[in-house]
Amino acid sequence: MKYVKIFLVIMILLGLVFVGYKGYLAYEKWQQSQKSQDQILIEALKVNKDMVIKLTTELAEIQKRVVGETLKETIVIKEEAPTYESKKEELIELRKDPVVNEEKIKVARIIFEERINEFQASPDKILINTGEEKIVIYEDEKGNLVSLESGITITRHRALSKDVPIPIKEIIKDEKTLDLKVGGYYNIDEKDYGIIISKAIFGIKPYSLNASLLLSDFEDLKFAIGGDIGYSISDNLELGVGYSTDKEYYLKIEYNF
Repeated sequence: MKYVKIFLVIMILLGLVFVGYKGYLAYEKWQQSQKSQDQILIEALKVNKDMVIKLTTELAEIQKRVVGETLKETIVIKEEAPTYESKKEELIELRKDPVVNEEKIKVARIIFEERINEFQASPDKILINTGEEKIVIYEDEKGNLVSLESGITITRHRALSKDVPIPIKEIIKDEKTLDLKVGGYYNIDEKDYGIIISKAIFGIKPYSLNASLLLSDFEDLKFAIGGDIGYSISDNLELGVGYSTDKEYYLKIEYNF
């Protein structure tokens, strides 16, 4: 029995390390997922063709909707937007009195350099020469068209993918029918273990908040109520940590039905 306890503790500790590692990877993936979020919006528009999605960025007001077989994007660069040209003009004025405007110059310079970096990082740049003026359009990091100038309206039509649209219910929600979980737990304070039965009361994948029943000392059949946070390491397996009505902390591993 002693070796079983040691084995269970080692497995749980390894599981928690794995959870931390997976959480770190999930965070890294989230940081790089901005463009995939745009694709989800496009799929939602394909399913609901009367829907108009409105987005606001630092530089622009954006509307997206499906028209026929294309995605129509209308981007209005705000008059007051801190674009490359507006910050350049501001810096020219501020530098006429560099001593008085020293702090304002520092702030304007930071934004000015941000616009330069965004432009240089853009995978697509367009120069429009009207004969009287030149307008430069480029993509921001989320794939939206913006301009070096303010007060510009841009309309773009993009062909929709012929892939099967993603149903809205799959985009918004992916849940199990019962969310009933059964497994084992280890009592950190008493250094014993038992059976745990849980029901999820709230969840944002891969995390869940659960109400749990903890059973131990099977000769006298002791039980306690607990609340814990779980992390799904697969479709049906969950690790977690919680606190019981016996005022004790526990670790758990459960199978999710």
